[in-house]
Amino acid sequence: MITFDEGNMRFDYRVAGVVIDDGRVLLEKVEGWSLPGGRGELLEPAEETLKREMREELSIEIKVNRLLWVVENFFTGNDFHTGDEMSCHEMGLYFMVELPESSQLRELAELPGVEKGFRRVFKWYPINILGNITLVPSFLQKSLKKISDSTEHIVHTEVSCKFAVNRG
Repeated sequence: MITFDEGNMRFDYRVAGVVIDDGRVLLEKVEGWSLPGGRGELLEPAEETLKREMREELSIEIKVNRLLWVVENFFTGNDFHTGDEMSCHEMGLYFMVELPESSQLRELAELPGVEKGFRRVFKWYPINILGNITLVPSFLQKSLKKISDSTEHIVHTEVSCKFAVNRG
């Protein structure tokens, strides 16, 4: 995983997928709701990271369509193992992805999962009610409602976000 610490600072490289179906977006919950995905490995292209993560977490093969957002996300979190507060800088690549036509994931309201000791829940949420849940990073609440035709660079700071920084 591409992550490193320097004192009480952490850098993470994360790749996430935007799966939209019938006005809904697929989210995963570890602590707060986020888009499915995970950390990249050294020498692993971003699209391969996303395919691997979706295979590991949901047992599905996806098609990666296009890069939506390059996001520099800054937040404060607590180290999962030590509880120490950390200032975090997450570099995220967010891709639009497609489920296979035969995927039964579309029919499930909720799907539990566990990866590397973390309990996960995957759930479809109507895009028009995302303001009613805690979604991290929070820029997603607006950006998922108005996806641009071109890739966007977003610099985002979470004002009041505190969660364990060992997300997948």
